[in-house]
Formats: sequence, C-alpha cells, structure tokens
Amino acid sequence: MQLTPREFDKLIIHMMADVALKRKEKGIKLNYPEAVAIISAATLDGARAGKTIDEVTSEARKVLTKNDVMEGVADLIPMVQVEAVFTDG
Repeated sequence: MQLTPREFDKLIIHMMADVALKRKEKGIKLNYPEAVAIISAATLDGARAGKTIDEVTSEARKVLTKNDVMEGVADLIPMVQVEAVFTDG
C-alpha cells in the first residue's frame, strides 16, 4: 500500500488516538501527544463525516476534560490546528 505523506500522517494520528483512547478507558491520565491525537482524530473524523467546521469545533472541545489528562497538559493545549477538508469550506 502506497500512502502519500499526508495520508501517512493521518494514519499515525489515528493509531496514536486509538492507543490513547484505550489508556483513557483504563483510567490512565493522558499526556500531551495522546491528548492532541484524540482531539485531532475526532476533528478529522467529523470533517470526513460531513459535519461543518462549527460542529466539529464544538464537539472537539468536549472530547476530553481536564480530568482526562495529566496535570498541566490542558494548559499546554490552548488550540489544536488540523488540516481537514470540510464540505462547507
């Protein structure tokens, strides 16, 4: 299977998010890369599902809480930028 660099990046994000979600389910607090991976994957999935930018942004803010991440991690993530194709531009 030949992947473009962008497709490879998306694959890595989803793999990291999958591992992080399993850790979250076990009650393990997430570190910075795990938290960003979950938020990024949720954003990419929302865009792929045809949701608007506003819908995805709103949902992405609710994916994790401060209780889901290690101390100080929430403060390190003021914003997550994801390159995704949305139907509304």
